[in-house]
Amino acid sequence: MQKYWRVSNGKVYKEETMNREKISIVIIALVFLSFSSFIGAEDIPTNVTPYIRLGHLVKSSIYKNPVVREQGDDQEILNDGELVEESIIPAPVGSGTIISPDGLILTNSHVYQMTDSFKYDSDKKLLYKAAPVYIYMLVYLLQDNDPLKPPVFQYIAEPISVDPEHDTALLKIIADKNGDSITKSDFAYVDIGNPFAMKLNEALIILGYPSKGGDTITVTIGNFLGYYRSEQFPGLDGFIKTNAAMAPGNSGGAALNKGMLIGIPTAVTMPGMAGSDFGYIHPVTWTLKALTIANRKYGTRTPTIPGQWLTSAYNTDETRDSLYVTGNIVSSHSGQPLSAEVVIARNDRTIDEIKTLHQQINTVNTVYLIQELYNQGVPIKEIAERFKRPETDIEKVLAIKLPKEKLPPDLRQLMEGEFFYKNNNSDEKGFFILSIPRGRKVKVYVIKEGYRLVEKEVALGSGISQDLGTIKVFKY
Repeated sequence: MQKYWRVSNGKVYKEETMNREKISIVIIALVFLSFSSFIGAEDIPTNVTPYIRLGHLVKSSIYKNPVVREQGDDQEILNDGELVEESIIPAPVGSGTIISPDGLILTNSHVYQMTDSFKYDSDKKLLYKAAPVYIYMLVYLLQDNDPLKPPVFQYIAEPISVDPEHDTALLKIIADKNGDSITKSDFAYVDIGNPFAMKLNEALIILGYPSKGGDTITVTIGNFLGYYRSEQFPGLDGFIKTNAAMAPGNSGGAALNKGMLIGIPTAVTMPGMAGSDFGYIHPVTWTLKALTIANRKYGTRTPTIPGQWLTSAYNTDETRDSLYVTGNIVSSHSGQPLSAEVVIARNDRTIDEIKTLHQQINTVNTVYLIQELYNQGVPIKEIAERFKRPETDIEKVLAIKLPKEKLPPDLRQLMEGEFFYKNNNSDEKGFFILSIPRGRKVKVYVIKEGYRLVEKEVALGSGISQDLGTIKVFKY
């Protein structure tokens, strides 16, 4: 199944996903659009300095006479050609909000994760390429709290935690514009509010820097139109809907209700869709994973999201019923962090049963995916190339019948949503994070080649996260 994202540069990207299929939405880097008389002036923030513009330092290159293969709308660069001009330039890409006095910034991960891009001018035979220079972001703040003037580049922020699954990122201001380290604890900031406490048609204020609004901050006023629900497109469930105007550049900015940050403007309906345009906002609770990583992995003090917000019937995210389990894997021999597979499973199954179940679900998902691609009209040859298998293997898979009622009971229950296990690898620092249902008794396994299997029983609580501390693994 395909997911299509149309980003602010107009290019359509494709990637594999089991969620949000066949949905085309405009990813936006959001901005302050216009003031409105539909809401009292007292509801518009008097201090607008926490609403910032974010940018990347970008290497811009121009080549002449490149070798380009064009097939319809697709272009493949075979050779860049001769470099005729190159420069390093600042490039604003979206918006953000300061959420703590020491300079924590909340934004979308797609605002932070700028990828290399290109544009080919076939008439002039010129290739234009742009690539971010480094991982840090440029922070533009308003001077003298004047919303009628463009913000000025003043600080540099580093990424603390990035959660692409929820399209959220947490940055922190670490240096001034000259690159000199700073320790500052008096940034103006915005408090987080409950995104599930709004009444239908309550006012929402959107602040950010959409490109169509120029270089100054843009404010638009709209209404809370409810939460997105659809059996056809369940991957979009939980978005906050609004009729407030938003555009490319607003992404990562602020959605306020009664002065509190309740969400991050993220997307709008695709141009050309029938009816009025809607804006879609990520509830601020979707930032919990990024906040938990920052707090547990780096010891960063972060705003607290109360547990009662998460248990709301309107919260469609995994955090409604699950908590984030974290920990660190280290070698008992060297004391150094290790990257290893961490499995958290129900305590009434052995690790061998979990491994078998994992293999079964991967096999069934692959069969279902191949069969669905074929049913959608994808040729067998193309499917075979995609899975790097002979066409005869694909034909055999298409002949397989897998009625659910004949699947093993555990596999069937897993496919119906019952919890059996979650697994992930710890990172290079040994840190791991997994979402597990609250209040369960589970077994934690650590699997690493050359090391003994670690197995420990854990009783999970009812909070929003639980840290297992340091887990040591031993060599054979």
